[in-house]
Amino acid sequence: MTELKHMSYWYDPGMTVIRDASMEAAEGRIYGLLGLNGSGKSTLLKLMAGLLFPKEGQVLHNGINAGDRDPATLRDIAFMPAEISLPKESLIRFVSLNSVFYPRFSRSILDDCMKEFGIDPETPDLGKLSLGYKHRFMLSCLLSLGTGLILLDEPLNGMDPPSRTIFRKLLMRHLRDDQTVVMSTHIMNDVEKIVTDVIIVRNDGTLFCASMSDMAEKYSYGISASAEGALYAENCPEGFRVLRENTGRSEGDIPVEILFNAVTKGAIK
Repeated sequence: MTELKHMSYWYDPGMTVIRDASMEAAEGRIYGLLGLNGSGKSTLLKLMAGLLFPKEGQVLHNGINAGDRDPATLRDIAFMPAEISLPKESLIRFVSLNSVFYPRFSRSILDDCMKEFGIDPETPDLGKLSLGYKHRFMLSCLLSLGTGLILLDEPLNGMDPPSRTIFRKLLMRHLRDDQTVVMSTHIMNDVEKIVTDVIIVRNDGTLFCASMSDMAEKYSYGISASAEGALYAENCPEGFRVLRENTGRSEGDIPVEILFNAVTKGAIK
């Protein structure tokens, strides 16, 4: 489990990016990390990976400070940045050099992922792959490493719709109950099909964290001719997309985009 304890981070004094963040990323959950451009999503992922160090508070992974770069912690965290640069070497050599650092690496999972994505295991030069194929390859690698925490920064960039569908399928096929995924994305329609929880970085750097099941229990969503009595509403061709308090206790799916808009505009605190 990864914990943030009153964690804050800034690049320049007076310009706080993440403010007093406290949360637990539990095992067996897939978190969708959402926020406006420049809100601090990538910063938060790097803090969780131990690549940046909190100015205040702590980031703990299995009780150990992630910033200590302890070997046991490094073996249990996999991070995929938004911008990928692969070396000019063969796929076989890249895998052989890097997989040895991860004791739960599975060659069978890697082979299955590459087969689904249409990646040639004999690729002679990873550096020549297109952006989409670089993302497919790195996602295949990260799923095969077996780490307890998988951090993905805009993993769907450069991927066509069929590849996004394959990614969702592979994630659900190979993710163990003791693993956690935190994934940032702007493609909310794809995220809402698989996420169990959302983390939203508000404009002031604070975090909103909730499970989608709790949100479905607390709020109801629908299309209405009127926005009267709505907690949050936005125009649509049929009238209004509305979010209301769920007084009838009937649960239904809430679009991630509506929840995101309601939180960032202050309708949900």
